[in-house]
Amino acid sequence: MAVESLLLGLTAAAIFGFADLIAVVVARRIPLVRLLLWVHVGAFIIGVPYLLLAADLGALSPGHWALFGVLSLVFLGMQSTFYKGLQIGPVVLVSPIVSAHLVIVILLSTIFLGERLESVQMLGISIAMFGLLMATMTLQSDPSRGSNAGKGVTYALISMVGVGVFIFAVGALSKEIGWFLPIFLVRAGSFFILLPAQRFAKAGSWWSPSPKLVMIAILVGALQFSGLAAYASGAQMGSVSLVAAMFSIYPIIPMIGGVILMRERIVPRQAAGLASVCAGLLVLGMTS
Repeated sequence: MAVESLLLGLTAAAIFGFADLIAVVVARRIPLVRLLLWVHVGAFIIGVPYLLLAADLGALSPGHWALFGVLSLVFLGMQSTFYKGLQIGPVVLVSPIVSAHLVIVILLSTIFLGERLESVQMLGISIAMFGLLMATMTLQSDPSRGSNAGKGVTYALISMVGVGVFIFAVGALSKEIGWFLPIFLVRAGSFFILLPAQRFAKAGSWWSPSPKLVMIAILVGALQFSGLAAYASGAQMGSVSLVAAMFSIYPIIPMIGGVILMRERIVPRQAAGLASVCAGLLVLGMTS
């Protein structure tokens, strides 16, 4: 069972990593409110058939529905800040910072689920937090886009907190009511918040700026939902901390893509900080 949950965590990381890399393409070309809408549509294309064929809404209590409402707001907020970070900051910096949400997941798992932290795991957390501090220091603007990387990191840090709370909640709820309902109903709630927002957003036509980019955004949503499904399934089987640790290595893919495909650069101190974050996450992954 532990091996299966580990493999599901790694699968989730691979899927989410490619989703983040693709998301950079559309995040910088589609208005934020419209991008969020199409990403949700992509998730529904994957989730609605399962809802109709296999989901059991009767297993939910009024408390579950209230919690899903709160998590919908958290989810929408973290997606908004994450995409905003990608719009104005380098993916090679934003994505790894968000991945440090693992620290929050492990701490919440220790407090609420009783998953114990060993001394080596505490070391991994310390290494990751130190790296996060280094990565956010001496930030430089990206002259090629005229944007401030520091603002991108600010959005990334906000996203990190939201993602940590959300990922922990999904893992904990998956043990109680299964893997599907937490990830689908939270998205459904945020979708119905987004719909009225479309009327007030100056986002152009529904297919703006092009149908091709809209389809890419829908693909991102489908990949994200699939990645979350793999993570939630793994968390349902085994330790939330273990699966979250494996899941948190997903930034490796967008980091490589940012350097190779987008020619992004970071200063040496940032590189050392990101390496420290990855090392801390690796320690956590090996000892969770």
